[in-house]
Amino acid sequence: MRKFYWVLLAVFLALAGAEIKLPKPRISSGEGIFTLLERRASGPRAGFPAGAVSDSELATILWAATGRNRNSSGWTVPVGMGRPPHVKVYAVKNDGAFLYDWQNHVLLEVNTKNVKAEITADDFVRNSPVILVFVADTAANKRAELDNILAGAMSQNVYLAADALGVTTRYLMTLNAGGIRRELKLNTTDMPLCIMPLAK
Repeated sequence: MRKFYWVLLAVFLALAGAEIKLPKPRISSGEGIFTLLERRASGPRAGFPAGAVSDSELATILWAATGRNRNSSGWTVPVGMGRPPHVKVYAVKNDGAFLYDWQNHVLLEVNTKNVKAEITADDFVRNSPVILVFVADTAANKRAELDNILAGAMSQNVYLAADALGVTTRYLMTLNAGGIRRELKLNTTDMPLCIMPLAK
């Protein structure tokens, strides 16, 4: 299964568009984990901000969601049996849609257009500068409950990292699965799970 995953990734990379190298993630916020947990909250639907998120902030949040944090099989989220994460994270921005490649800490372009309107009908989400889209790779994992558990761990890491950086976010399951499949060019075995807008 592991070999199959790397073959698929190599094929995807060969077909993908631009590759954007991300800044190194920030690993120190000056605040302890319990302070961040005490403040952890979803941004409001009414009055959700629309200010820009910097490349450095996005890089840190993506790394927190599913980045490598130790050796060749250690991630910021728990994945069983040392397997690669089976939930992918896409960043949808005004200048296109990108897959986060945790192995190389880069964004891989999958669409050059602004496709936010195809992701969700919620105006406050479409107006945010970045929408994270979590997608289960069901070919890499056959147990759907594990995909949801992993997405939950990833989204909690996003909340904590975002709060440390002064970025507002919100976990949402209201999404347009068909639009996501089409605009992010997903495989037939990929399953959209949830979205999280990011803004300041």
